[in-house]
Amino acid sequence: MSLDQIANIAEISAAAFVIVSLIYVGIQIRQNTRTVRGSTLQKNTDFWGTLFLRLVEPEVARAYAAGLAGQPDIRPAHYTQFFFICRAVFLGLENQYYQFRQGILDQETYLGYERSIQTQLLAFPGFRIWWQQSRAVFSPAFVAHVDSMIERTPEADPGALLSEWSTLAQSRQSAAQQL
Repeated sequence: MSLDQIANIAEISAAAFVIVSLIYVGIQIRQNTRTVRGSTLQKNTDFWGTLFLRLVEPEVARAYAAGLAGQPDIRPAHYTQFFFICRAVFLGLENQYYQFRQGILDQETYLGYERSIQTQLLAFPGFRIWWQQSRAVFSPAFVAHVDSMIERTPEADPGALLSEWSTLAQSRQSAAQQL
């Protein structure tokens, strides 16, 4: 075998090795992307779970209810609590929006968050008032996005959720008694 033939075989082997290496790197990147997405989703779940559990503490719940309703006579301490609850919520929302725009959160997951944001936050007067007061501290893209969601979301009365709950519970109770 001549030196040229050996060099050609070495060159072909090197090219094959590069191709195999690129395939391996591609597989590793795909696995890493899945891991990052899973970790991000878990961190988002932890954030919201912790926040929601904090909201059920009696004093915090009173502040949240007063703020959510947009009560003009809210107590100063309740206003402060509601203000910082909203600050935490909107920081979390901006983070999720950024993660979605960067491709870390998939569209289906983010759209689920967005539906929750609209129906459970942005529909209520207190969150809208807070947003008017605080929107300037967020990124322009996020501000435009939240403004757009508010425009598409009819304002709701927080008491309507409790009324709906009562109606559904009474209906279920009546159905169970008929069995």
